[in-house]
Amino acid sequence: MAYKDFSFLQLEQKFGIKQSTRRFFLENIAEVYPSAWLTQTLSIADRLPLRSEKAKSELLIAPVLTELKLKNEDYIQLFSGENLLADRKNKLNGEIDFLFVRYPRAVELRAPIFCIAEAKKGSIEDGRAQCAAQLYGARIYNQKADSPVVNLYGAVTNGIEWQFLHLEGYHIWIDEKVYTIEHLPTLLGVLQHILMPV
Repeated sequence: MAYKDFSFLQLEQKFGIKQSTRRFFLENIAEVYPSAWLTQTLSIADRLPLRSEKAKSELLIAPVLTELKLKNEDYIQLFSGENLLADRKNKLNGEIDFLFVRYPRAVELRAPIFCIAEAKKGSIEDGRAQCAAQLYGARIYNQKADSPVVNLYGAVTNGIEWQFLHLEGYHIWIDEKVYTIEHLPTLLGVLQHILMPV
């Protein structure tokens, strides 16, 4: 078993993690307008056959997250495809599509991890339990490194739709609102709010 094998029922039975929905970000989130680079990159991607999870990850999701890294160069680092071994005994291990750490010059994965993104080919619902397990794994990883993070956020995305998760205590909250790349300034604003809360 790895992160991708967990269901919400297994997370509750094994770790006591419950899940429910609510609206996140009820306050006004400032929109963040994309750079010319991101606009052009996504325009090129729009003309390509994005038929696989890998294609969507590389051509839609990575550019959006890279944009946020560049906007917050001195505060965060972005990693892609890292193996997060949090607790081998409890099967909390596996590859994470994307994650952010609050260590801006890190060249290898290190705590504290504070935000995770899980890429999916189709329905974002298919990745919510996996992302929840990854968030719990990140919490354990941070605790082992003596770098606990109170607010851990995750996102499940197919490149077009983005849904956010929040691990709070032993509760996974799933945002009732789904954001889309069609409203890119709003999506970037939400990501900016998560990555660099004011």
